[in-house]
Amino acid sequence: MSAYGMKKYFIILIVLTLSQHAFCSNRCLLVADTGKSYGVVIHRAFNSAGPEYKTTLYKTRFAKGIPADFVNPGGWKKSKGGITSASTGLKNYLMLNREYGIDKRKASVTVKLGKDTKFNFFTLEIENTPIWGTMVQADVKNGTFNIYGPYHSDSASYPQIHINHPYRFVAGRTYTIEMMRENFANKFIIIDQLTGLGDTTIDASDKTSGLMRDGFAIAIRSGEPPVVSCFKVSTSYKPGMHMLFIGDSITEGLHMAPDSVNADYEKIALSKHLRVAISGRSGGRAEGVQNRVLSEITILKPKYVSILIGTNDFNTIENLTAICSSIKKSGSIPILNNIPWKFTGTVVKDNEIIATVRKNLGINGAAFDIATSVDYHNTNQDKSLFLDGVHPNARGIQRMFLQFVKDVPEVLR
Repeated sequence: MSAYGMKKYFIILIVLTLSQHAFCSNRCLLVADTGKSYGVVIHRAFNSAGPEYKTTLYKTRFAKGIPADFVNPGGWKKSKGGITSASTGLKNYLMLNREYGIDKRKASVTVKLGKDTKFNFFTLEIENTPIWGTMVQADVKNGTFNIYGPYHSDSASYPQIHINHPYRFVAGRTYTIEMMRENFANKFIIIDQLTGLGDTTIDASDKTSGLMRDGFAIAIRSGEPPVVSCFKVSTSYKPGMHMLFIGDSITEGLHMAPDSVNADYEKIALSKHLRVAISGRSGGRAEGVQNRVLSEITILKPKYVSILIGTNDFNTIENLTAICSSIKKSGSIPILNNIPWKFTGTVVKDNEIIATVRKNLGINGAAFDIATSVDYHNTNQDKSLFLDGVHPNARGIQRMFLQFVKDVPEVLR
């Protein structure tokens, strides 16, 4: 599932109206553009200070062993200075069993590398469609930092190397390896803990190095076992934002920006620095939203959480009730929206389930089905409002926004 319109139009319209204040700040770094068609930018030897990813979503130091939050089929165990494993291969991983989809996210691992270590840092997709994993590898012996193409989480095979970046690792030295997902670009950073200098590779081509989502994991390909001392996930969003939009790819946004959103309008929206965020996941279902309540919402504590889930099926009264109840328990106000019309058939039964949950819990939501139907009659899809029969285009997103304002006016007060 994906609709760039949701992020670039719907969210922009919301933030322009809300009049909140800044959610993050960024520091610019001088970079050298390689000019490659796949959008890679490399910059070297910068001070480790960078974008402000100060909000910690999860952090552990392994001095006392491995917390219960991790899945450990690789037999990782406590060692001097952290944890290590004698097992190799992608199936012998250690994974943080939490799901992340917030649109500005960073995961980092601090590791001491051996003389010939090949160390993998990658994502394992917990939800539906596990084909967009992200993987990097520190190869000490060959002096390279390898960024792979999309990784299939169900496979034990390595994908093709997408970017082979020369980097002189020093055996016995400790490094922090970071992967970031921001504005549909992946950033990969190596920080030498002795010198404090970093080296960054940016893949700006959206999906060519995977979507960097769900669970973060480590594994060893070969060589001297490394020692991992710290694991962290963070975001540049500050807790206490006005609203977080959570859902599948209609929320996530992978399509091109709507034609009707011109550069000046977008610039105005971005300059407002308003306190909203999105957490979307293509192919996402209710179980993934529930997972992200724990990993994101309980920490970010938005005032409102706008939920749009069900286009990929598997909604039930029980699982939607559990999601909304968890959000309320965390201190946020859930907004449960009807799913838009889709070309594959009626959404009436799906939205009857959603309406039942809203009524039972006394919560509000927007009728996106009405907004995306022919003449607002809610009997069939208005195909002119969609890019591909599933993802709304600019006009579709605009009608959804107007419906949202009409049905949930309290978020604009």
